[in-house]
Amino acid sequence: MISFKYLVTAALPYVNNEPHLGNFIGSLLPADVYARYLKMSGHECIYVCGSDEYGTTTEMKASAEHITPKELTDRNYKIVNEGYRHMGCRPDIFSRTSNPAHTRIVQGIYERVRDNGYTYEKEIEQLYCETDRRFLADRFVEGTCPHCGYARAKGDQCESCGKVLEPTELVGPKCTLCGNAPVRRRSSHVFFALSKLTPELYVFVEKQDWFASAKNFALSWIKEGLEDIDIQRDIKWGVPIPEKESGVLYSWFDAPIGYITFSEELGKEQWWHDRDTRLVHFIGKDNIAFHTMFFPGILMAAGGYILPWKVASYEFLNWEEGEKFSKSRGIGLTVPQAAELYPADYWRYYLLTILTEKKDTNFSWDDFQGKVNVDLNDTIGNFVHRTLMFADRFYEGKVPEPGSMTRQDEAALEAIKATADAVASSIESISLRDALVQAVDLARLGNQYIQGEAPWANEERKPAVVYVALNMVQALSIILAPFIPESAAKVRHMLNSGAVPVWTAATEGIKHGQQLGKPVPLFSKITDAEIEEHKRRYGKVGAQQ
Repeated sequence: MISFKYLVTAALPYVNNEPHLGNFIGSLLPADVYARYLKMSGHECIYVCGSDEYGTTTEMKASAEHITPKELTDRNYKIVNEGYRHMGCRPDIFSRTSNPAHTRIVQGIYERVRDNGYTYEKEIEQLYCETDRRFLADRFVEGTCPHCGYARAKGDQCESCGKVLEPTELVGPKCTLCGNAPVRRRSSHVFFALSKLTPELYVFVEKQDWFASAKNFALSWIKEGLEDIDIQRDIKWGVPIPEKESGVLYSWFDAPIGYITFSEELGKEQWWHDRDTRLVHFIGKDNIAFHTMFFPGILMAAGGYILPWKVASYEFLNWEEGEKFSKSRGIGLTVPQAAELYPADYWRYYLLTILTEKKDTNFSWDDFQGKVNVDLNDTIGNFVHRTLMFADRFYEGKVPEPGSMTRQDEAALEAIKATADAVASSIESISLRDALVQAVDLARLGNQYIQGEAPWANEERKPAVVYVALNMVQALSIILAPFIPESAAKVRHMLNSGAVPVWTAATEGIKHGQQLGKPVPLFSKITDAEIEEHKRRYGKVGAQQ
């Protein structure tokens, strides 16, 4: 039997600004759930992520703040890393693309791509700002998308339709530094010959079991015919091109290679050359082109690397009433702001219930309050607390010996295994919303079971009911661990069942006579007054800075 290794990646967040909830739900959160489950299930797995620091976006932001790109990324790396840690995200490494090791690895892969005949130089026409006296790389240009008409498209990609662009394709381009219209000038740039890989990429993508949005997008684009990509940018903040006196590599050439760099930092670089490694990408839909065609193309051109086994691509999370989250425009709740308001598990749970697996979704303060109050507090929290209170009150905080079992008891115990199996199957297929619904259904069943059996009123049935309910609580402390890890750990602490969760423990059963800890409430309800204050403070126009 083949033993697979799982290499899980989350799209590298830019560090030009604080991350918002849209960034969190679109890659890091689902990747964290998936990786936690794999490790709990005994799979060999690493989860790699880090900051994407190079490129025109960072250089623009630093210029606006009158600091160097290094000063900006040093500051924001700490903010981004701490923000995601506050949200319970635990990648095995959260590194930086500005580390010297990354430059070494990127340049090495570039040289392999070049030596294998997949790069060439060509004279091109670029946009040049006569006011700022510089060539305008992608993000220094804004204009109308020639494909969909979106008026604020950037020079590298339209965030509305997802099409990858060149700055010269924009209609009515403007320099983002001064607002003036640029002129056209010619210069020599390095290109990646992606078009040569079109047949190979089509065969590869066509047979993959990816999210439909990722696979269909890639196949549609490949059928149209892939174009070669300009991988040189005339800026200073980036990975230098080895054979050139000036210019750096396009950030979308170097950023995905960060997955390889960070794997090497963990001592796992060889996984990228092992055919028994399953590479799983978690990305937002705006990154589909780069993870399904561009990055696989680079790996094919370099030779000897594994290619993506799964690509989980998520739609956008919008702010209330459909307003787009935007770090640059300050729209939406940032991760640090969210972390200050409520515990991480409140956010993790709510965002997973609205996970954007198939369509864009709007954030809603009222829905957030309802999910926390009804699902977390009234369903999960109530079942766990009342069960532990019964054991504390009736059996001196110990697991009772059940005695004889009824069909209802057996059915409740059977539901544990059925739920554990169903949740595992859903997570493995990366259907995380379904998995969470199935897990919470076990808590609902537990509440119904206790209410129907009424152990407080039936002395004969009391030990069996409390015993069965404690088994369900233990199962929940395992099954919910990938989703709401801090709360699940609190339950395990109250059960005195150990800190490190193992998936099989969900169905192993709790031992009678086991000493339990003192029960404490897991969650608190969110009041209407709190929600009204959040609406006032953060409102419909986005996060107040």
